[in-house]
Amino acid sequence: MLSARNIAALGFMTFAMYLGAGNLIFPPFLGYQAGDNFLSGMMGFLLTGVGLPAIALVIVAWVRGSDNLTAALPKPLATSFWVMLFIVIGPAFIIPRTITVAYQFSLAPFMGDAGLIPFSIAFCAIAILFSLYPGKLVDTLGKWLTPVLLTILGVMAVTALLSPSGYVTESTGAYVKGAMAEGLTQGYMTMDALGSIGFGWVIFRAIEGMGVKEPKAIAKYTLIAALMYSSAMALVYLSLAYIGVTSADLGLNFANGGEILTAFTNHHFGMFGTLLLGVVLVLACLTTAIGVTTAGSEFYSHTFKPVTYRKSVIVILVLSGIIANVGLSQLLKVTLPVVVALHPIAIALLLIAPLRHQLSQNMVLATLAVALVFGCIDAAHILEVMPAHIDQVLETNLPLYHYYAGWILPTVMTLMVGLVMHRATVGRRTLAKEC
Repeated sequence: MLSARNIAALGFMTFAMYLGAGNLIFPPFLGYQAGDNFLSGMMGFLLTGVGLPAIALVIVAWVRGSDNLTAALPKPLATSFWVMLFIVIGPAFIIPRTITVAYQFSLAPFMGDAGLIPFSIAFCAIAILFSLYPGKLVDTLGKWLTPVLLTILGVMAVTALLSPSGYVTESTGAYVKGAMAEGLTQGYMTMDALGSIGFGWVIFRAIEGMGVKEPKAIAKYTLIAALMYSSAMALVYLSLAYIGVTSADLGLNFANGGEILTAFTNHHFGMFGTLLLGVVLVLACLTTAIGVTTAGSEFYSHTFKPVTYRKSVIVILVLSGIIANVGLSQLLKVTLPVVVALHPIAIALLLIAPLRHQLSQNMVLATLAVALVFGCIDAAHILEVMPAHIDQVLETNLPLYHYYAGWILPTVMTLMVGLVMHRATVGRRTLAKEC
């Protein structure tokens, strides 16, 4: 049995790994655009932006580990999926972004571009220091970094409630007539479900490191961590969105949530507010970088025996630091489509995992192939590279294409066909035995 203090620390660690800079910047902009339709917009956003990752963690607990999500796949294919996942959410995408965003909102206003290299070195060195000791990750994130981060966010939330920065404005854009649908779309676009299947590696190892070895107990504590994460994240999202909703007196024509948070902290706290926001974003970026690095290193050391955990941590973060300074913008053009296309595959694996004993391997592969094909179509739509005439046809004929989720119906239908075929096969075999 884990103590209440250790359970709380585990939940805080899980929350911290999800709370990146993007999670902080987007909700204020959603609130700013949704205006008087704020509640329905946030309801949709919370369902997919928090509910979907939490359900993913529940399924990871159900199948007893992220590695079991790909148990139905041939080993080379399963390994290839995990390698690609940890590359794109690690040094090829997420971690370099955390470095540049952390710098943008901390030292960039004072130093311009000149300080990015020393900042990257310091950021990566700190991340390496914390990541090298995965057994202490619960203490690092759950008992230290996260409480500091939540305290600062709590101060901002209370300030927004007690001293709103303006009246609630009218909704704009897609939030005028379809606030909930737009919220659902934007929550889905956080793609935190990818994080869930990666962070599952870390959470299971962390629970084992706390002395829990029984699989059912590990699954139980993972479920508790998922519940704590989703509750805390929902409160943070609502608080930040409220800042955006009541930002009328801060200015007009904000382009993103970062501008809103900057205006809010400057308005209420002056120069100290700029520093406060910088600390929040640096901590959020740091906790995400540590979580992603730890997850990838756990996988590499577990899967490729010559690779040690320590070497993997160092390589991931050194590469991330170099990419953040040299070629991030060019790399994003390549990796962003991969991230978008991987997301449907990840969710398809979550759907398949609890049913894998009721599907043939061919139908598992067919389901994933459909998710990949239609995921690529959605990626082209999201990135606005779909030819106009094809885009128009798909908009008319493919359900949910407008919401960047055209892959869902074909994938679910393929999965259902696989289940029906399996049951028909079992029925024929049973009948043959009886005869």
